[in-house]
Amino acid sequence: MKPYLTIHHIIQEIIGVVTGVAALIVSIVMLFTIKEPVPVHYDLAGNVDKYGSIGTVIVLQVFLLPTIFILLAAIHLFPLSLWSLPVKPKPGREVLIYRDTAYLVTLYTLQTGVYSLLSTVFMGLGKTTLVGPLSIVLCVTMILTAVVMIVKSILDNR
Repeated sequence: MKPYLTIHHIIQEIIGVVTGVAALIVSIVMLFTIKEPVPVHYDLAGNVDKYGSIGTVIVLQVFLLPTIFILLAAIHLFPLSLWSLPVKPKPGREVLIYRDTAYLVTLYTLQTGVYSLLSTVFMGLGKTTLVGPLSIVLCVTMILTAVVMIVKSILDNR
């Protein structure tokens, strides 16, 4: 394992992939079990404001599952020289900064997978009023994750 990756990174990645794949499976099942039209867009209150065809239930997974795998590739396959770090690591602090950046990416992987699964399940159960708030929660948690990890990187770089 790479020195900047920990078991926590791996657990977050596994949960992100498993929930992302589960969302794909749920959406495929939904293709054969729900009827058209399906809600495809919601206002901030969670009210449906646009409907679409049955095929739209899989569109979210077509975008989010590859996003999860691209995030994983960034950590495991991309050379460190391609990483965009929040701070320029001081000598001897490189592993800490790479670890913080990897946490940011693995947490995004986890959040994306969980969001994908929950939003698909909510849509399948007809709980459309929950999708809008869930999307807001995702945005807020992603912003907070970025802020916390950037601050942690700055502190670790001292």
